Amino acid sequence: MANSRYPRVNPKSGLKEKWDDHFKVPSVAQKSITSLRFNGQTTAVHTVPLENGLSLDFYARLGAADELVVTFHGAYRKDKYLYPRFERVQSLEGTFPAHIAFADPTLRLDRSQKMLLSWYLGGPGWDPMDDILKVIARAKGRSGAKHVLFIGGSGGGHTAMRLSAHVPGSLAYVQAPATDIHRCFPNAKKNYFSAAWPGWDSEKLLDAFPERFNMPVLYRRRALDNFVYYAQSTSDPHYLETHFEPFRAALGATPTGAEEPRGRRWLALYDGEKEGHGAMTPPEFREHLHRALTWWRARRPAAR
Repeated sequence: MANSRYPRVNPKSGLKEKWDDHFKVPSVAQKSITSLRFNGQTTAVHTVPLENGLSLDFYARLGAADELVVTFHGAYRKDKYLYPRFERVQSLEGTFPAHIAFADPTLRLDRSQKMLLSWYLGGPGWDPMDDILKVIARAKGRSGAKHVLFIGGSGGGHTAMRLSAHVPGSLAYVQAPATDIHRCFPNAKKNYFSAAWPGWDSEKLLDAFPERFNMPVLYRRRALDNFVYYAQSTSDPHYLETHFEPFRAALGATPTGAEEPRGRRWLALYDGEKEGHGAMTPPEFREHLHRALTWWRARRPAAR
C-alpha cells in the first residue's frame, strides 16, 4: 500500500523520495556518487545515478554502530528476476544496526535478463567496486562504524573477498564463494562476457586482470591486511574441488573445522546438513557467523 506522505522532497536532505511498496521503506533519489546524503532517512532504498547511465542501488539501515555489515547477492533464478535484489536484509536486522545490501548494477547491462550472475564486476572502463567503496566510506561516517564486515555466498562471495581485500582490517565472511571466474559455470561466464565485454576475448581478460577475476592469485600475490572466514561444506563437492581447493593451495593453508588458525585466513570445512551448492541452512549460517565474528573481533586492529 502506498504511503500518503510520498512522493516528497525530504526537508533535511533536500532529496526526492518515493515510497517503496516492496521493501516498505522510503526510496531516495541520490544526485550523484560524490554527493551522497544519508541525513534524511536512517533506513531506505537508495538509487544513485552513475556516469555510464546505469544506477547503483542499495538498501541502507544506518543506525549508530561500531561495525558496518555489507552484503552481496549471488545468482538470480530465471523465474525470480527482481531488480534490485538485496541480500539478508531481514535475517541480519536484529544483529547489525548498520547494514548496506547492494544490488549488482552490472546486471542492468543485459536488458534481456539472460545474464543472471555478473559478480559485481562491471565492464570496460567501469568497475562497480569503486562506487561501492565510496558508499561504504560515507556510510561509516553516518553510522560511526569503525570496522567493516563483508558477507556473500557463491557469486556474492567472490565480491565480498575482492572488496574486503581493499579495506584493511575488514572481514570477509563467505559461504562457498566463487573464487575464480575461470572456474565458474561456462554458461554464466558466456552470458556475462557477451553482455558486459562484447567483442573482447574472455580468457585473455581473465588472465590479464586476476585482481578482478581470480581471488587465489590476488591473495597469493599481495600481502593483504584483511581477514577471511571461508565456510565450505563437504556436501558441496563441486565447489569444494573447483573453488575451495585452488584457494587453499594458493595460500598453502591447511583447512580446519572448529579450530581457529593463527593467521588471518580461516578455511572452515564442515559437513553440511544438505547436499549441493547454496544449501547452507540458517542455523549453519548463524553458527559460522558467530564463530567468524568472535575470531575477527579478538584479532582485528584497534579502530583509529
